[in-house]
Amino acid sequence: MEIRTSADVFAYLESFTNLEKSPALFNQRSYRLNRMQALLSAFDDPHLACRVIHVAGTKGKGSTAILAASVLAASGERTGLYTSPHVESYWERIAVLGRDPDEELLVTLTRNLQRLLPALAREPAFADGPPNTFELLTLLGFAYFREQRCCSAVIETGLGGRLDATNVVRPDFCLITPVELEHTEILGETIEEIAAEKGGIIKPGVPVFSAAQDPRAEAVLQRLAADRGSPITFLPRECLRLRSRTTLSGTNLRFRLREGAGKHFRLGLLGDFQAENAALVYLALKKSREIKPAAFRAGFRTARLPGRMEILSHSPLILLDGAHTPQSVRRLLHSYRALFPRRGLLVFGAVAGKKTREMAVLLAPAFRRVIITTPGTFKPSEPAEVYMHFKELNPDTVLIPDTAAAYRQAKAEAGTAEPLLVTGSFYLAGEIRKLERASLASRATRANRQSDTGGVS
Repeated sequence: MEIRTSADVFAYLESFTNLEKSPALFNQRSYRLNRMQALLSAFDDPHLACRVIHVAGTKGKGSTAILAASVLAASGERTGLYTSPHVESYWERIAVLGRDPDEELLVTLTRNLQRLLPALAREPAFADGPPNTFELLTLLGFAYFREQRCCSAVIETGLGGRLDATNVVRPDFCLITPVELEHTEILGETIEEIAAEKGGIIKPGVPVFSAAQDPRAEAVLQRLAADRGSPITFLPRECLRLRSRTTLSGTNLRFRLREGAGKHFRLGLLGDFQAENAALVYLALKKSREIKPAAFRAGFRTARLPGRMEILSHSPLILLDGAHTPQSVRRLLHSYRALFPRRGLLVFGAVAGKKTREMAVLLAPAFRRVIITTPGTFKPSEPAEVYMHFKELNPDTVLIPDTAAAYRQAKAEAGTAEPLLVTGSFYLAGEIRKLERASLASRATRANRQSDTGGVS
């Protein structure tokens, strides 16, 4: 395959096994680090080229990562950010804050990868098969950050932590966001087992900063840190008071750490849960690096992440969020109700395997009307089954499998009087963002035509 553009790069990566798209293909041979280490060695270990903050957890990883990276960039450091999943483009996963994507560099790096892979395939590390999409994307992310001369990089794990492809880094410190049940077929069926996988990013002697955890998860993380001689700090033990208030323009955060005066920040990200993420980032960076107050203010204010309580439109008012677990839906609903006392409309779509019945219990009664749809085609989904879960709890639920048709119907019903929430999947968020952008482009084209004809169409 000839690679000339970034679109070619991502198509090439997709030609390998993509475990995000097809989790049924997962097996223990696809979940190990020796192949990743061999790839990095062939590229002269780009993961060691800059200082790293490693982020694991179940919920809030991406938001925590962007908050940390944004503060570092505001402090003057050239900062790389590696996150997943993406909402619309793979470019969202590999970013150098404040700089446009360098397509030529990514193409060059991928051509080098193409050249090296045939020889690598003969090495013992590849005896179980070729690398998968996430491993190659992670490799390119590290190499891209090195070539961009990043001073620091914030790296979010993809799946778990212990055997995740990113767990080759030597971080300055680790951040662990709240742990809950997810990917139980891979990571384990209990909170303790999943916490052990997430806590697998803890390195000997490397400081760990954790959000508030379920007591069972906290005990596991505490034990892992003690076994490895790693100091661990839990946010609730250091943060004596945390208050937040979310508005349509951002989130106001006030807190006080055990050591120091009270702090007040304005976050560009919406949601009370973002206040907890920001407090965790502040605690970790304050204890680990010399960061000026102005950098925290600027970084928190300017941090943005698509699909996380994102206001897509103000008329009608459309809120977009990728929440796809009961706990994340609970947090989203809390912030949504604070912003919109009226019930409004819900567009919901989830991929197969998610706890849609539990999410329906939370969401269905909270909205006047529910429209169930397909969350894109990236992963399999069962919208008819999801529809039945919501219909049992809210009779005013309809099934419109076609995503574009569902979105048009929801916008028409919401008009300008009611808020519209779209949630259930980052893949659905991506589809809706594309549809809204196409709608805006179409309206702009019509407006230009009317202007050219003196208002006659």
